[in-house]
Order: sequence, then C-alpha cells, then structure tokens
Amino acid sequence: MASSRVTIKDVAKRAGVSIASVSRYINKSFQVGKNKRLKIEEAIKELNYRPSLYARRLAGGKLNTFGLIIPGYEGIFYSYYALSIIREVASALDNAGIDLHLNIYRKKDLFNPSLVDGVIVADIVSNQEQVSRLIKEDVPLVVINRRVSDSGVSFVAVDNYKGAYEAVEFLINHGHKKIAHLAGDLKVQCAQDRLGGYKDAFSKNGLKVNDKYVGVTNFSRIQAREELEKMFSSKEPPTAFFCCSDEVASEVISFGEENSIKIPEKLSVIGFDDNPNCLHSGLMLTTVRQPFARMAQEAVKILQEKTAKETPPKRLTLESKLIIRDTVSFLKK
Repeated sequence: MASSRVTIKDVAKRAGVSIASVSRYINKSFQVGKNKRLKIEEAIKELNYRPSLYARRLAGGKLNTFGLIIPGYEGIFYSYYALSIIREVASALDNAGIDLHLNIYRKKDLFNPSLVDGVIVADIVSNQEQVSRLIKEDVPLVVINRRVSDSGVSFVAVDNYKGAYEAVEFLINHGHKKIAHLAGDLKVQCAQDRLGGYKDAFSKNGLKVNDKYVGVTNFSRIQAREELEKMFSSKEPPTAFFCCSDEVASEVISFGEENSIKIPEKLSVIGFDDNPNCLHSGLMLTTVRQPFARMAQEAVKILQEKTAKETPPKRLTLESKLIIRDTVSFLKK
C-alpha cells in the first residue's frame, strides 16, 4: 500500500487495535501497553505509514514547529531588520530543537496554523485581520517588535521611544539645535515611537521642533534622498540628523560626501538598528542598538511555555542602547 494513501485507520486495522491506541502511540501522549505497541510498530513498518502534520495536529500532538509571520513589503529581503528577525528567531528555535515555518504576509492570509504548534508575529502592519483570526482560533501566539493593546496577547517589544529620546538628547547636549528627523513608515508603531521620542527630547530640553526638519521616508533611501534635497535647499539646513534606521542614516552620509559636507565636522548623524554593514570611508556610525537576539529568545521562550500549558500572557519591553562612534561632533554653543 502506498504511504500517501495509508491512514491511521489502516494502521489500526492491520494492528488489530483501536484508532485511539494508534493516535496515543504516535503522539506519545499516553502510555501504550507493550503488546499493543509492538503490533502498532509492526503495522506502521509493513504499511510504511508516515503521519501527516495535519493529522497529528488534529490528534492533539506536537509538531515541534513554530511559525514566524512577517508582514511583507518592498525590499523585505534586503532589509536589515527583516533579515535580523528571521536569523535570530531561526537561531533561537534551532537552540531549542524546534523547526521554523516562515510566512511572508502579502495582502492575502494564506497562513495555515495546523502546520505549527504556535506563532511568532514580527510586528502587525497590514495583517491585523490575520492576527485577529489566529487569536480567535486560539492559536498560541507572541508578537514581537510591537506593544499590543489586547491584554490577552503576549508581546516582546523594544523601547523605541526611549532610544530615540536618548539619541536626540545626545545631539542636543553636543550643542545641536537644528536637528532633523527622517522618520520611517508612520503606520508602523516603532516609527511613531521614534518620532515621539524625537519631539519630546526637544520639548523637555526647552527647544521647539521645526516642522521643516521632519521628513517621512518610509524606511526608503530613495525617499530619504528626496527629503535631504528639500532640507538642504533651505537657507538654514540641519546640522544633525536622527534617522529611523541605519540604512537611512547611510543615505545622509552619502549625500554629505557627494556634496562636500564633512561628517561629522559639518553634519552629525545618528541611525537606529546597529547594522554592521553601515560603515562609510572608515566612519563608524553612531546608532541605537536594537536587542534582536534577546527579543527572539524571549519570544521563543514564551511560546514554548504557552504550547506546553496554559499560561497568562507575558508583556516585555526591552531596552535599546545608544552606541557612540564617529558620526557626532560637538558644536560650540
């Protein structure tokens, strides 16, 4: 009999035992007597039976697989953030002996929760309905890189607000007042928080934000270039930039080099992420480091606990860290 047509019912019939006994044997959820176990093992061998993932899920068994859902966007596989999340979650799962099932959400909800024991969701952008469905279906779930208002949902987020605030205050303490912010996609919570930290650093230090110094880039270097050209066409261009990402900060440095604006002597730059690829002509970027590895590790740990037994939701906010390097100069007050 071909293995593709063999069912748990066939195994039970060949072994002369109940379907429930075969199910218990496959999923190791209950002890099966030695005599029955030997009959089931022999039947499985004779029929070349391989339990499907779906059948194991229906039977209440563990698949030893966690899902990772990432909202798709243009250039996702060139994104340091996305690649870091995939790499760190995969590494944390590998250390835990768990397989990874990756899903990139693009407009249609094609994720099948029967293929996994639980799900890690990397932020919620355009896939709110997908996440609501998983919650409604009682799928064990942890959201990373976003605080979730639903008190029943676990999350592991980063304090983007504080990271931004400290970065901008560092520039202020170095004598800068004309500080621009190139923001990310403001539909995304982390971009909103970084903009909030930027604005509050001004107000709490007795300064006023110049709206002309705030540009939205959607994390795109192309849009960052457009905003830079606008700002530097004004009579009073910025002396410093706090950027939504290291990629955008790299575009600021490239713009400065192309226009003979010395970094950091004439223009200071701070990024966000701590992307090791963002080095320029020997300059090491001052940036805000995100704890990607710990975020992934905590998410996997929480999901393991949730899939083992019913546990109350956990809600963690991790600290970011300002990494001071070469791209900020002190202005005389």
